[in-house]
Order: sequence, then C-alpha cells, then structure tokens
Amino acid sequence: MQNPPVQSSGRRFLKRLGFALLQAIVFGAVFGGLMYARVPRTQLEVEGAPQAIRARLAEWIESPERITYDFRVRILGERLQRQRAREAKAPDRVVMVTVDDDTLANARESDHPGLPSYPWPREIIGGMTRRLVQEGASLVLLDMVFPELSPRECSTRQLAAEGTSDDTAFRELLNQEPGRTVMAFSWSVPRASLPPFRLWPYRVRLGIHPGQPQARAQAQTVLSSQRPAFLIPVGNKVEVWAGVEDEREGQVLSAQFGTGAGVVQERRAADDAWRVTPLDLFVSLAEVEVEGLDPTRLLQVRTLQHPVVPLLGPQSLYGAVSGFPDPDGVNRGMLHLVSYTPREGEHHVLPSMPLAAAMKAAGTRKLRYANGRLQVGDAYSVPMDETGFSLTRWDAGDAGRSPGASVIRYVRAWNVLINLFDVLEDRPPRSDHDLEGRTVILTNTSTYATDYKPTPIGKATPGGAVIAQALDNILLSQGITRAPPKVDLFATVMMAFVGAAIALIFSRNFRSAFGAFIYFSSGALAGVGYLVAAVYVFVQDQMWIAVAAPLLAMVGTFLLTTIYAVRTEREIRDFVNHALGRYVSPEVARLVTRDLTLLVRPERRQMSVYFSDIEGFTRLSEQMEPERLVQFLNEYLTVMTMAVRSSGGQVDKYIGDAVMAFWGAPVRTDRHAHLACEAALKMRAVLVERQPHWEKTYGHRIQFRAGINSGEVVVGDMGSDLKSNYTVMGDAVNLASRLEGANKAYGTYMLVGENTAQLARDAYVFREVDRVLVKGKTVATRIHELLGRHGEIAPRMQEQLAVYEQALTSYHQRRFDEALALFERGTSEYQDPVAAVYAGRCRRFLVTAPAEDWDGVYALEEK
Repeated sequence: MQNPPVQSSGRRFLKRLGFALLQAIVFGAVFGGLMYARVPRTQLEVEGAPQAIRARLAEWIESPERITYDFRVRILGERLQRQRAREAKAPDRVVMVTVDDDTLANARESDHPGLPSYPWPREIIGGMTRRLVQEGASLVLLDMVFPELSPRECSTRQLAAEGTSDDTAFRELLNQEPGRTVMAFSWSVPRASLPPFRLWPYRVRLGIHPGQPQARAQAQTVLSSQRPAFLIPVGNKVEVWAGVEDEREGQVLSAQFGTGAGVVQERRAADDAWRVTPLDLFVSLAEVEVEGLDPTRLLQVRTLQHPVVPLLGPQSLYGAVSGFPDPDGVNRGMLHLVSYTPREGEHHVLPSMPLAAAMKAAGTRKLRYANGRLQVGDAYSVPMDETGFSLTRWDAGDAGRSPGASVIRYVRAWNVLINLFDVLEDRPPRSDHDLEGRTVILTNTSTYATDYKPTPIGKATPGGAVIAQALDNILLSQGITRAPPKVDLFATVMMAFVGAAIALIFSRNFRSAFGAFIYFSSGALAGVGYLVAAVYVFVQDQMWIAVAAPLLAMVGTFLLTTIYAVRTEREIRDFVNHALGRYVSPEVARLVTRDLTLLVRPERRQMSVYFSDIEGFTRLSEQMEPERLVQFLNEYLTVMTMAVRSSGGQVDKYIGDAVMAFWGAPVRTDRHAHLACEAALKMRAVLVERQPHWEKTYGHRIQFRAGINSGEVVVGDMGSDLKSNYTVMGDAVNLASRLEGANKAYGTYMLVGENTAQLARDAYVFREVDRVLVKGKTVATRIHELLGRHGEIAPRMQEQLAVYEQALTSYHQRRFDEALALFERGTSEYQDPVAAVYAGRCRRFLVTAPAEDWDGVYALEEK
C-alpha cells in the first residue's frame, strides 16, 4: 500500500509553479520558434532537404493560422462594406466590364459580324478598349492572355483597314490610344520545353538604326513573319537582320521591307548571341526597375506566356495575372513582382497587372522598396514583403454573386458593345457608364470562364475581381501588413505564460463541478480575449498578428499544467482511492469520487450477473494446510478477477472460493451479456492454462462451476451505516446463483439464463439444458449451457449438438423411446452428462407416463 503524501502545501505549490514555468518556456519556444523562423511563401517549393523540412514545419503551424486570417479578413471586409454603404457616393476608382452570360446570350442573337460566336475577333476587343477610353476611362486592363495568333478574320471594315489581319487590327486600335492599355501575361515556375528549332542557313540585313528602341521595333516586324531576328551592334549603331532559307528569299524579304537589294550572308554560330526571340522582345517591354530590392529574393519564374508578337508594342503596358495560392489553394494576396531567370545569374523583374496600372497612374516606371512597403513613385505605396508578395485587403466579407465580388462596380460588356456600334453607325451612344478618370478591367465572368479563384471571401471569386481589388489597394495605399516575426514570437511566449498562470491560480477551484466550470471558463476567456485583441488590431490597423501559435502555446501549457496541478492537489485523495481499490474496483472508486450519488441513490438497471464456485472445495480445504490453501485462493481469485476486469466487469465479492461479478454498472453498456459470457470463457481458458501448475504445486485438479443470468436488478451502495458495499440485488441475481448450483445436477460447468442466451446468441453458442420453474415463481424459464464462441466449436461437438437437439425434440413431443435411443447414443458416444440425465427421465416415463398436461418443466432445486 502506498504511503500518504507528506509534502506541505507550500512545497507542492512551488513544484507546480516550477512545472508551469517549464511548460510555458517549452511551448513558447516551440511555437514561437516556428513563427519566428517562418518560411516565406515563395520559398516553400525551393528544393533541398533542410528547406523542405522547414517548409513542412512552417505549414504545420501556418495551416490553422490561415483559417484565423480568413476569419479576420471577412470581419474587416464587412466593416468596410458597411462604411461604403454609409457614404453618400462611394468613389469607384476601379470599374469592371464583364463578358458575362447575358452578354454572350445577346451576342449570339446579334446580326453584327463576329459576335455570334465567342471568342470574338480581336479587333472587336480592340474596338471595345478604344470605346472605353473615349468614354473617359484613364486606363483599360485587358484581363485576357493572347499567346497565339488569332484564328479569326476581321469582322467589320469599320474598325480595320482592308487586308489587315485580326491581330494587326487589334494592335492598331490599341496604338490609337497610346499608354492607355495594360495587356496580360502569365508565368509559371517550372521551365517549359523549348519549341523545335528550325534551321535558317542565311540572314539578310533589313535596316540600320541609331539605337535599340528603333531596332527592336523593326525586329518585332521580323518576328511577326515567323522568322528569327538578329540585332547586331556595329559601332554606335544596330543592324537588324532576319533569318532566311536562301539568297533568293533574302532578296524578296529585303524588297518587302523596302531596303532594296539587301545584303545576304551565311548564318554563323556566333550570330545566335545577338538573336532576339519574341520572349526577349516581350521582356524588354515589360520589365521594371526596383530600387532597394534583391531580385534573388523574388519568386524565380522560368516560363512566360505573353501576347503574341503582332500584339506587342511600346504603346501598351504589361502585367501578370497569374494567381499565387497558398498550399490550401486559397489566393490571399498577389505577387506584385517576380523575377524571370532565363539563364543563371540573369534577372528580369516583371510586375503584376495591378502594379503596372498603378505605375501608369503614378507616371513612373521605377519602383522603390523600403520598410516593408513598395513605393510607386511619390503617389502610391502598398505593404509588400521582400519576396514581392502583398496581402489583399478585401472591401467585402463575402464575394456574393456579383462579378465584381461585391466590392467593385461592374458594367456588362454588351452595353459597351451597343455604344461601340452606335458610334460606328453614326448614332449617339445609348448608355452613360460614368467612367471618367476611372480604371477599367475588361474580363470574362461567364460560366465558360475558367479564371475563378478561391479567396478568403469566396471559393469562386472572378479573377478580374482579384485584380481589381489588388489595384484598389494600391491606389488607396492600403493593405494588410503581417506583423514582424519577433512580434509573433513575443505574443506566443506571452500567451504560454498566461496559460500557465491561469492553470496555477485557478487549479484549486477544480475540486467541484462549479469550480471546474470557472477554471476552464477562465482559460477560454483568456483565449477569446486574445482573439478579440488580434481581430481589433487587424480591423483598426490592418495588422496581421499571429493567433494560432499563441493560442496553441497557451492551451498546451494550460492543459499540461492542469494535469500536473490536479495530480499533485489530489495526492491525499488518490491515497484514499488506492486504499478503497483493495476492496472494490478502482473504477467504482474513481466514479464514486466523481459522483457521490452512486453511493446514496441505488437504481434499477438491465445487467448480467455471474456466480462461480470451485468444485469440491470443501474436500480440498480439508486436505490442504491453511497457509497453502490461502496461497492457492489468492492465485485463483487473482486470475479470475483479471478475467472479469479485462471484459469490463466488476467483482462484487468473494465468498470463500466463490466469485460474484456483474456487468453493466457502474459503466452502462448494452453488451453486458456478451461481456459476461466472454469473461466466463476466459476463466475456463485460464483454468486450462494454469491447471498443470496448480496440480503440480497443490496436488489437486481444479474445476469450477458458473451461473450467468441477465435481467433487471437494483445496483448501488447498500448496507448499514457501519458497513456498505456497491452491489446488486434482485430476482436475476438469485437465478444466477441457483444456476451455478444447478450445474452439479446436470454435470455441466457453465449454465446461463434465457435472457442471457437471447442477448448473446449472435456471438456465442448455447444449447438448451432444461425448462425449469424457480421456487416462488409461476412462470417457467429455460436454462442453457454456454459452449463457446461462434466459429470455435469443434466438428465433433457439432455432431453431438445435432444428436442432442434431435433427442430433445423427441423428448418434448413425448416420443420417449425414440428420445431414449438418441440420449443413450449421446451418453455412450459423446459422454454427454446432460444426455445421461434425460436418458434417466425417459426410462421413468416409459414405465410411468407423465400427466396429460405435462410440459417438460422441472422444478429447479435450491442451491
């Protein structure tokens, strides 16, 4: 028996204090360290084992953190949406023109050439773009990538000159509004396979220019003819050469370019150093300069999908529309800057479409990064980390069903088309779209569009709305700023100590139900308080402070300190419970400690009760010395009790060699009959296993008889003021005791009542032994023998049961001669003791037949 605790309360408090501080340091260091060493989003896919391990650890803590971030984004968005609704006239800095389902439906019914089928000819897109500028738009963003030549022809000569290709018409229409359009491109990190290289054995000189800009303009014309271009410096000038198949083709091409008899030379391997590809041309038009930013920290992209060569021109700007989702697939921000790295050590910084539009609005092509913000000239700035990633501040809590994602005003493209054709047909425009001084995004939001992105405010937010909201953030110089790692580290460590303090201060209240409620409520209030503070900072200052790591650190410290505090505070009561456990089940002791009503309020309950008794124990006790008898009983009762408890049962008492146990209390279960049968079979198996040892040690073979019955009993603490016991009472208990004694009359070892057999018949095999009438009862009941589990009955036993069932049927049908023959077969062939009992009855009935109202019921004798 363990000794009672002797430590003073003061010493126990100091131990709890030390443990609490240790847990706060451990949890604060672990979770805070993960936040402090968080991996930038753009570096999660960087190859290398150390980085991969860091990324996995970071994702483990960032995943729940992103959930709390989305929650705060929606709260902030709802507040901003209400604020906009209160304003008399909310400023619409950005307007979306949407090619939606209504637009496509109207276009299909239109008689204008090119409109019935989508995608429309590009000249129509160009005409719409020019019309938007004429209606006052300061800039038009084309949220459409055109990476291939147009397969369409010009649909109307009102927009394009005779013989002009669709792409050329598109470019010419854009050039009529120079600097007023932003074209889209996309990027990806994996390197795409290079297209097959066609050999051009000759080159022809098409022009000599004073500088690179003029030379690149002519090179674009060469590239548009699907042939390579070379810009070869000669002194202070640049020569433009084109690849050709032979000298004749060179002269023809030279004539087309108006250079007369061109110079044609064989192409040399050294010429490839001066070759200009469509990608080189595009990069020269799109790249920007950023002061104060290391391009190696940006996401390194290796593949670009840009507008086809005829659409490239210095009169337009270019911006990326690629999404950059987190590992869970949600787009929470935008990469405003990426680095295109065609070759090792070469970096070209490319902007996003919103950033390109903001640079145009600010009248600059140079950017500056400082103090966690990207400065766009002197006009705008936006929070951005050193990897080029900027979190988006949404001005709504839910994207809803609006193409503008509930935050941006939108105009249907069909209304713009109507105005376009009205002007072309010399009619006044029908609609005033109020676009003066606003930036317009032309995008596709129809059900055929694929550019829908999951965002914190909606699982299917239109890609154009994502661009629009990011641009609006820049134009307002607002956005979400993530707290520095040291701030998150401090918050995590602080909340770890808060959890320790709460557990330490309120642990003494844990002794009652109300105290436990106060205890856990205090911890919950601390967590909710921190969450409310984090939400307040987010809404007021647009600052993202970590929530998941601090709360996890607090909960971890709180729980472990709670467990330790409760354990040390209950040392004295644990000693008492241990002492009680010597006489009653530890489960009962734990439940009584938790709920004292078990002692004072007995209740009726469906349960199963078990009695067992060692066969011939009186003779055994007379032949063994008392000391050895006690030693044997201790061993026997220990293994029997282990079998009971392993099946979830409760040993009620020992009466000498007898064991009384029950199932279904104090823990309720509907499988009490199954558990009782399982325990009985386990006891039989233990007996067989231990039999050689006991026979060798004590010189006797041991057998026990058992009775099991199920039914309604009264269970609870019963007894006197001087002594009580957690036990069961009732008719079901009495019958179980009688069944144990009845084994001797039938030569069996495990008899069960009818209720038990019915409840457990799906898992165990029983055979009917008799129909009996218990003394004091008026209704007969059947008793059964437990034979084993389903699937474990030997073939010979199955044969014996078949013979027995046939004999029992004949017996109850009063065919006693037939039954006698079968029972005698069971006795002689299978040594069945129950068959021997029935054989004796049959012989008596053959001499003296039973009464006419005989129903086969026998009176069950007292134990």
